[in-house]
Amino acid sequence: MKIGYMGIPFSNSEEAAEIFVRKNRWNDAAFIPLMSAPSVVKELEKRSVDYGVVATRNAVAGPVIETADSLNGKSNIEEYQTADVPIHHCLFVKREGCSVAAVASHVQALMQTAGNIGRMFPLAERIEVEDTAYAAEMLADGLLPDSTAVVCRKDAGEHYGLHLLKENIEDDPTNMTSFSLLRIISE
Repeated sequence: MKIGYMGIPFSNSEEAAEIFVRKNRWNDAAFIPLMSAPSVVKELEKRSVDYGVVATRNAVAGPVIETADSLNGKSNIEEYQTADVPIHHCLFVKREGCSVAAVASHVQALMQTAGNIGRMFPLAERIEVEDTAYAAEMLADGLLPDSTAVVCRKDAGEHYGLHLLKENIEDDPTNMTSFSLLRIISE
């Protein structure tokens, strides 16, 4: 069984995919990182994955527009299950002592941390990338300037060897995102 999810390893969607696998007691699941909701929908329609996991709504930032747009007019895809996942963001830099001129992450994470980021770095540019974990990978790989901080899960920043500036920077400590497990409707 193949489960495609938006994001890459260490993303919130990967965690949601793991939750769905445990909930359904699937022992043979392979996780397929697909970066974006449009990619998840595309691979579902091609039947190269059996299920897809997408974020649909955040309690603070509202609907995930990327997902809504991807599913618009898709009568062949159904929401099989849902799960609400607590979301906690951390702020990482490349190494200790780096100055911060920009903050990069997925647009949803930037919205969920806007107040705290604004107080910490009021003049910092905001850079939208496809996924929170991908922002961490980009910083680690030098695809973002060293003066960039990233918003991601703690395990993502640690995995990429980044320096933790602050944990739990979400504006609402009860921050929650709804995820959907999608599948193609049998014909």
